[in-house]
Amino acid sequence: MRGAILRSLFLVAGVLGTLVVTLAAGLFGFPGGQETMRAGAPDRPDRHLVVEVGAAMVDPLWWVYVDEGSGLTARRWHDGDDCAPRAAEWDGPDRVRLTVDTGERDEVHVVELSPSDGRPHRMVDRG
Repeated sequence: MRGAILRSLFLVAGVLGTLVVTLAAGLFGFPGGQETMRAGAPDRPDRHLVVEVGAAMVDPLWWVYVDEGSGLTARRWHDGDDCAPRAAEWDGPDRVRLTVDTGERDEVHVVELSPSDGRPHRMVDRG
């Protein structure tokens, strides 16, 4: 009898713990969101622009990545700061154009990528 009660208590504690972790991930925006865009680079079938969105307390969180390669050799490069992109698009095989809503006006950021591995290495602002 006591063993069944202990098993039930452990089961309830496990369910409650899972619920708390799930709620915390939604409220505090743990990294990793839902993919909202994936676009291949022009003339580069091995390179993709990826936008993910997640949630924090009230406002959404955005992540912009460049994926290079596939399978075991795939690499993911974080492309700029966490932002609220109004648009993300390729501006050539080695350049990404991000239009960001700053609340006052849109800002355009052009991120240059390394031609060899896709790593972002320079950002050019265009207001």
